[in-house]
Amino acid sequence: MKTERMSSGRRLAWVLTTFAVALTGVGCGEECVDDFDCREKGTPPAGQRYACVEQRCELTSIPEADAGTTVDAGTDAGTQVDAGTDAGPQTDAGTGSDAGTGTDAGTQPDAGTQPDAGSGTDAGTDAGIDPCSIATYDPKLGTLQLGAGFVAGESAALPDTVGPVGVTPGPTWSLYTVVSQSDVGPHALHSLGTWPQVSLGATPLFDVAAPDDRGPSAMLFLSPFVETDGQHVFTGYTKSGDGFPGSVSLYDSATPAASTYVSAPSNFSAGIVPGALLVNGGGLDTVSAGLAIYALKTDTAPFTALKVGTLPPETGGSGFTAVSTNGVAMLGYYSKTTFANRGHAVAPAKVSQALRSGTPFVVADAPLLDVGSNFVAAAGQGPGVAVLRGDFLPPTYDFVGTDVSRFAFTVTDGGEGVTVSERQPVLTYVDQCTSVKLITSLGTDLLVGVDDKNGTRLVRVQQVQ
Repeated sequence: MKTERMSSGRRLAWVLTTFAVALTGVGCGEECVDDFDCREKGTPPAGQRYACVEQRCELTSIPEADAGTTVDAGTDAGTQVDAGTDAGPQTDAGTGSDAGTGTDAGTQPDAGTQPDAGSGTDAGTDAGIDPCSIATYDPKLGTLQLGAGFVAGESAALPDTVGPVGVTPGPTWSLYTVVSQSDVGPHALHSLGTWPQVSLGATPLFDVAAPDDRGPSAMLFLSPFVETDGQHVFTGYTKSGDGFPGSVSLYDSATPAASTYVSAPSNFSAGIVPGALLVNGGGLDTVSAGLAIYALKTDTAPFTALKVGTLPPETGGSGFTAVSTNGVAMLGYYSKTTFANRGHAVAPAKVSQALRSGTPFVVADAPLLDVGSNFVAAAGQGPGVAVLRGDFLPPTYDFVGTDVSRFAFTVTDGGEGVTVSERQPVLTYVDQCTSVKLITSLGTDLLVGVDDKNGTRLVRVQQVQ
């Protein structure tokens, strides 16, 4: 039995939270692999926390700091503790020799002469000032820094109720998103206007949940993708249960009455290739072969499903999918060997051959992207892909981002081969005051969802030609 870390919610922050879902496998009878898995237990009693102990979630006490070993209360986290020159008979708390009752609070002058070293502020933190409140923010990118060779184009405010965003191929870029009213729905596909005139449509276009999966007790885990080939708009979701049953929702913008749902257990990500939708998951329609790459052929009537790619034995969970403008498909998986997401660049001829013949390609035979860390999102960016690097770090498992980086793809041997460039930074975090909430393709450019104290917005990032 495999469990995945999933969450759903109303606001755009939900999108990034669900990026954590390309995740670890847990064996039958095991409740957890780390403390993150225990968060579903809810809020623990005061003074306690849930911890993963021998694959079970157990309540443990939160250890209290020894008052005699605490550093001077006014000392910067990165500085030396008070040297113990306090005029009182007790030594400073930072020396560890007193009970913490007669220590220098860091605000009184030492021996009546020099002020305690802890009385100064460290970038505003000692005085209780949030450094993000005094940081300098660019109107578009906030505190994020552009990499060499990239510029910021138009930007548009993004409503805080939206989920993942998808964009039509162009030349007119129509935007779509999913809006969830609560964990149990309704979950609906909405228009988000035409770039750069972003506006959430008041009328839902399509209910993302199939009829049997609606209702007050139907909790769904929405997959973090909206993909469109111009006519069809695809989204997905899963539910709790063996194999994580779920569906891919298909909205036909030309003939709404033809919109439908396709069974897709463990679906997590998807990408558009000519004539088909690639789905990274555990099955599609009547085809079920475990975690793999599947395709829904949209150039046939009726649509047909088949397995097109085999994932390696180290696969512990579904991964990310992104397609470049030159047809290379980056197909990924969560590795139970490296405990991180990995991605391979599959040449366009390999994909088209599998679609024609029904013989799957081997994902691990394709070049591996040297990401250098975990990544939690991917999107096509011209003849290449961009990834959001970072990880969900203990003890809170909040996402800590480092950068958005691009890998360029060069197609060789008449489409049979592909070479992958070295990593090129597109946007770099200098702090956590501004964060990236989503990335998606906009033609040959990258559309980035940015969030900070000044609100949430979409920013077009272009490569200088």
